[in-house]
Amino acid sequence: MKIEDVKVVGKPLAVATAADVDALASRLWITFPAGYREYVTRLGEGVLGGSFVRIYPPWRIEKELPEWRRRISKYWFWDECRELLPKERALECVIIGDTVNGDELVFHPSRPNRLFVLPRDSEQVFDAGDDLLTAIEWMCTSGEVVEPFRERNFEPFDSRIEAEGREKKVAGADPEGESLDDIVELVERWAKRHAVKELARKELRGQTPKGGKAELLYEGILIDGPSKMDVGYGVAWRIIDKESGKLLGTFRWGKGDGHEGSEFEPAKNG
Repeated sequence: MKIEDVKVVGKPLAVATAADVDALASRLWITFPAGYREYVTRLGEGVLGGSFVRIYPPWRIEKELPEWRRRISKYWFWDECRELLPKERALECVIIGDTVNGDELVFHPSRPNRLFVLPRDSEQVFDAGDDLLTAIEWMCTSGEVVEPFRERNFEPFDSRIEAEGREKKVAGADPEGESLDDIVELVERWAKRHAVKELARKELRGQTPKGGKAELLYEGILIDGPSKMDVGYGVAWRIIDKESGKLLGTFRWGKGDGHEGSEFEPAKNG
């Protein structure tokens, strides 16, 4: 991918300066991967390719890196790829971006010319390339984390302004922290902090029929209604036969106040 191929949709850009990049590199004692400086100083913060890839500007890396390392330390589940990226090395990595699906793009300070993707829905670590633009192209076209797509539009946003905006609710609006957007963001943070999807995935592996492939159906909060999962957080996968594509059933996992549980419901035609 080339920066020149990216079409900016919307203005203004929220770009970083070269000084911003150098200052953070100095504070963290790191060298950023090739292409990072060009990307954040020309495009800045935003969403690329069908609202999919988000590369972090320096201010977001600095803000989120400590919490990200704590979460990875507590909920690491990519042990099947230990030879590619062992946990002890991953804990030293720097997160440089993510996708709207929750896949994360990282690199180790000792090898900035090698980027890795930690997929949210797989235990396999992926080697995404030796520079940022190559890694972005891999995420958009490899088919490993999303169906391949050609769109390279870029929609800017500035997380610093959005954070300030959330603190300035207009009269008649929802109370601070209680809008639907706020609640969704809160739930996403809670789910990441407790790694509930990773816990659900472990149960999923034990209940997936042989030859079955799991496809995410939904993830969210259950407020009311008849359900074996009771109220609280819930996530579900459709289980598909790999060869025939036939629906085998649905696996659901839920966690509420002091309880958690799972169930596999076979398809009626199974």
